[in-house]
Amino acid sequence: MTLILSQTDYLKILDKAEIIQHNGNIIDEFDIIRKYQFGEGYWRHIQLRDGISLDIDNYQQSKSLVLECHKRKHPLEFLFFVLLESEFKDLEFKTGEYFLSGSGMASECDIFEAKSQRIVEVAVHIHPNVFHSFAENTSGKLPKELQHLIRRWDQPTYERYGTQTPAMQIAVQQIIQCPYQGFTKQIYLEGKIWELVAMVVDQEVQIKQGCFQINALKPSDIDCIYDVREILLKHLDNPPSLIELARQVGLNDCTMKQGFKQIFGTTVFGYLHHCRMQLAYKLLIERNMNVTEVARTVGYASLPSFSNAFRKKFGISPKSCHR
Repeated sequence: MTLILSQTDYLKILDKAEIIQHNGNIIDEFDIIRKYQFGEGYWRHIQLRDGISLDIDNYQQSKSLVLECHKRKHPLEFLFFVLLESEFKDLEFKTGEYFLSGSGMASECDIFEAKSQRIVEVAVHIHPNVFHSFAENTSGKLPKELQHLIRRWDQPTYERYGTQTPAMQIAVQQIIQCPYQGFTKQIYLEGKIWELVAMVVDQEVQIKQGCFQINALKPSDIDCIYDVREILLKHLDNPPSLIELARQVGLNDCTMKQGFKQIFGTTVFGYLHHCRMQLAYKLLIERNMNVTEVARTVGYASLPSFSNAFRKKFGISPKSCHR
């Protein structure tokens, strides 16, 4: 049976849910983590300051749910999908994509979340006045390329979706894994928010200036490019060559390389390097392997080469991360 709720009622239920405590204490009063009421997981709301908030959701549906969203005043929103898993293949978004919405009047829509669907996402909400004061020039106006992001409350919002670059993915993971508490956490998280906003806005400016050209890819080519990513993720320690990758997915190597950079914002092996380092970081902080074992797991036969690559990526040595 599918549960149908208005978005307003859905949020009211979440706001009244049990607060999850850590070691018997709530960590920070501005960072509230509540048990997800419609399945397993949590809904986390961080109010950094007036006009800037952050939601981190990690949950799995126990029943199918339809949210009825009516017309409503909407702040600027930057939504990053870390993980989307569902038995339904025609989801509006995919893992690794982002959604940008300007401020204004959001249109009516229905959001469907299927039973057993898994969602991990990070959402940034910024009041238009805050964004305007941050981005305005010396004359108090927004740059022409950004004016469409802030509209009157009676005007429809501007919306666009895109693919997260590796740099965006790193910033999102750093937000999720923030190591600080108290005022230091607020400073750190707001800095990461503006870092993410800067990367999305940079693409937006390039689009408006006509510098961000997107060559049309056939739907079948896009599916093949995503297959390339899956092959890389399954063979981080010993990936196929570019020619072999192209052969496996049925593309010529030129289309594969250009299409991969268009969709993921980096080269095939740039993405491979990013994933290797992310996995290495995860394994090191879990402390189930030593540094040499982690290096071999992510495909490095040379420990010095791994250490140099890790330091360039994260600014710290693998050993210091492992402590």
